[in-house]
Amino acid sequence: MPNILHPLLAVAVLVLMNATAKAFPAFDHVVVFGDSLSDNGNAGRASNGPVWVEYLAQTLQLPLEPSRAGGSNYAVGGARLDPRSGATSLRGQADDYLRASGPRGRILHIVYGGGNDLLAAIGQPQAFSAAEAAATSLKSIVADLARQGATDILVPNLPAIGMTPAVRAEGRATIEAANRLTEHFNSALDRTLMEFDNLSSLRLYRLDVWQLAERVSAEPAAAGFTDITTPCHQHRRCEGHLFWDEVHPTTRAHRRLADAAAQALQTHK
Repeated sequence: MPNILHPLLAVAVLVLMNATAKAFPAFDHVVVFGDSLSDNGNAGRASNGPVWVEYLAQTLQLPLEPSRAGGSNYAVGGARLDPRSGATSLRGQADDYLRASGPRGRILHIVYGGGNDLLAAIGQPQAFSAAEAAATSLKSIVADLARQGATDILVPNLPAIGMTPAVRAEGRATIEAANRLTEHFNSALDRTLMEFDNLSSLRLYRLDVWQLAERVSAEPAAAGFTDITTPCHQHRRCEGHLFWDEVHPTTRAHRRLADAAAQALQTHK
């Protein structure tokens, strides 16, 4: 009897691959604006492996290179939403992109920032105003992208920044203040983005990173983590760790974020 097992397995794999590909919108390009959570080379990758937008681009079967190497990932480590923070701010990144002749076709734009704004604002008298201003800046980027014809924009919110080792080292009062500030930013972001709900030409995908991080905190083992409080001190192998350094997640955490983002994209076709 001929061995038909290998041909059948090959067919099954092809069917599965085609089904997976059809589950996502047919994007032609990915364009990213962000900070070190999304930077894959403009200022250096702050993790022990690929960051979440790289995993997401792989899932969508699309290339994603740093903008400084001619690619479409404009994210820069250290960037803030505050447009007064310099040319590498998310506002500056978006302006550079909007001034240039961008890619054609159906483009997934990703706008993810605010963490650096909040980390700098913790304990400051105008902390909540800074959070509001950051959300307003993000809204202006979404509005300008939509005005210039963007049809698909993914906007994640922030996890509780009090869970980072950097903030945890400052004590309970600072942790609580950081988490309240994050909640304020996320609420402000929700309010500002609601203004796009009735814009029929725009598909706005939301990614609730706050809830994702809360689930990981409640059940680390279920998410594949054995240590969610201490960094792995930038070692190449960080098995079981959530954090790579004092503020940045490991590539395992990035992978989980990318998986959640992929699920969010399936809400629209």
